[in-house]
Amino acid sequence: MGGEGALSMDTEPLYQAIFKRKSVRNFKPEGLGAKELEQVMAMAKEAVPLFPDIRTSFKLVGSEDVRGIFKVTAPHYLAIYSEAKEGHMANAGFLLQQMDLYLSSKGLGSCWQGGPKPTRGMREHEGLQFVIMLAFGMADEPVHRGSMSEFKREPLGKMTVVHGREDLLAAARLAPSGMHNQPWYFTGADGCVEVHASKSVDVANMNQISAGIALCHLRLAGLHQGKRWTWCATRGGQRAPQRAMCTSPRRASQPETVAALRFSQSLSGPASWAIRPP
Repeated sequence: MGGEGALSMDTEPLYQAIFKRKSVRNFKPEGLGAKELEQVMAMAKEAVPLFPDIRTSFKLVGSEDVRGIFKVTAPHYLAIYSEAKEGHMANAGFLLQQMDLYLSSKGLGSCWQGGPKPTRGMREHEGLQFVIMLAFGMADEPVHRGSMSEFKREPLGKMTVVHGREDLLAAARLAPSGMHNQPWYFTGADGCVEVHASKSVDVANMNQISAGIALCHLRLAGLHQGKRWTWCATRGGQRAPQRAMCTSPRRASQPETVAALRFSQSLSGPASWAIRPP
């Protein structure tokens, strides 16, 4: 169990960033100062995990130590490392998206890097394995979208059968995803929203990361409303209900459940959350 009222990371700017963030692919060559990078790493330590029992670590990586297809050249990269454990991909996406939104809220550009990896000597950190990274720095293009119409996302009705929770799911719908495939589907009843990710042999890990990103947006939307939230964390490849099947080729395979979120009464004070093991 864990409460987040004592965390120093302010979640409201992260929530507001959901509706204007974009992937920045053009960066100024000059890097951030030492104090700014220290602040970034301090905020990374405050990021809230989806599964607290999974050990993770963040590391700053320079451009010279990053190689791979579709690399976006930037002065800095924020890599997340994790122990290999059920749910670790979704957990990594959940954590790193908080940093993506934090950087956007501070006027800095960032871009998820699904293909590039650190050079061989940097693929382990503190006994943990590299998962994925963000490119970031001072943008050489607009950091934010000019309007909501710039988001290219499928309609909410194609990714959920849940009614009455559009205020939450609208934020999840705007989450970035690997190759823009939006591999999630939302079901639920009796105050619970379940998040499912499409199973795919070639992009299974990325789909799990993307589902973690969507879960991050759901959590922030709940905190914005001042609700009390309970995460009923699900691991082990459970299959989603048959109704979660979708005609879209992007979600043509049977999804597997990643996690479930339950909401309750509003709070007069700071919102809180808790993880209940499966």
